Amino acid sequence: MRRTARLIPFGFVILLLVLLQLPFSSTFGHTLGRSCQTPEKTEGRCVHFSSCRLVLRHYAMYKEHMPPVIMRFLQRARCKPKNEGYHLCCELKDVIPANANSKLK
Repeated sequence: MRRTARLIPFGFVILLLVLLQLPFSSTFGHTLGRSCQTPEKTEGRCVHFSSCRLVLRHYAMYKEHMPPVIMRFLQRARCKPKNEGYHLCCELKDVIPANANSKLK
């Protein structure tokens, strides 16, 4: 039998499943606009997770073995409800411009 190539790495799927199961806190209601404040209290943008270099770096480093402290940080960075996709408040320096080529896009 031939195996088909995986389009999305298994570890990334696990990360997404964990993140998407988290409750959306009402404390993030103020971040639904373009600007937001990161969990570290710095200025950021509310972007899809695939447009944030921080998430991509953590995934590249840890794959499916993401440390709990990083998972909690990403959970606190959520800036939109689940039904709008997984968006987080990404520090400005880590936002990947919409016209840039991303490995996940």
